[in-house]
Amino acid sequence: MSSPVRDGSNTSRVPSDIHIVVDNSNLFIGAQLGQGIDGQQDAAIRINVANLANIIEKDKKKLNIKTRIVGGSIPPRKARAWTEWEKCNYKCLLGDRSMNNKEVFLDDMLHAQIQKLILKNNPKEKHAEQNLILISGDGNGNDNRTSFPEVVLSALEHGWMVEVWSWQASLSTKFKDLQEKYPSKMEIKYFDTHRSKVTFKEKQKQQPQQQPQQQQQQQHTNPIQSWILLGFGLSVFLAIFLYYFKKS
Repeated sequence: MSSPVRDGSNTSRVPSDIHIVVDNSNLFIGAQLGQGIDGQQDAAIRINVANLANIIEKDKKKLNIKTRIVGGSIPPRKARAWTEWEKCNYKCLLGDRSMNNKEVFLDDMLHAQIQKLILKNNPKEKHAEQNLILISGDGNGNDNRTSFPEVVLSALEHGWMVEVWSWQASLSTKFKDLQEKYPSKMEIKYFDTHRSKVTFKEKQKQQPQQQPQQQQQQQHTNPIQSWILLGFGLSVFLAIFLYYFKKS
């Protein structure tokens, strides 16, 4: 199946604007799911941002990409991931987590950004096809506020083409339902087939171990030091004893 998202390079020569929105947390956690021992989450898995961006933007004219946004939570504000996204020309929108450690601000912020893009870029008024590329499989209801499936539906209803990228383990069935309803306007793509290119495992930092020679020196040195301290203590005691003995 060919991608609904076109960049104007096909034979129809349809002008096309592309808007890319990345939910970094969903991308990051989705990459870790099922990769640990006994299918557990592997917290050492990291994303190769440059390779992932190349895969997302493959076969798309750079001039047609009008929006590159990635949203994430802090701390840390100076994480390596944000620098890597910025090197790929993505604008990083960062927000604090809520008191119960939920990404309320992040989700609402990204939903608002997509809605803003939809309202500002009417395909008929722009005389160009409008394409949303969403990197997220999050179908959370977001406590009855806006959700990613809802803003994707809004884009489709406004005549946009939609491409959703996600890990299979973290993709909500709500997106599959939308794709079945709009098969010619929406496509779902998975990062799983590109795992070796877009992920790597961070090496765990190990505490430096003492060399056997150093350990042997410490074992020999400690008893000697103990005897020296004992001898010093006895000398002080004997000197005090003789002082008082002579006075008497």
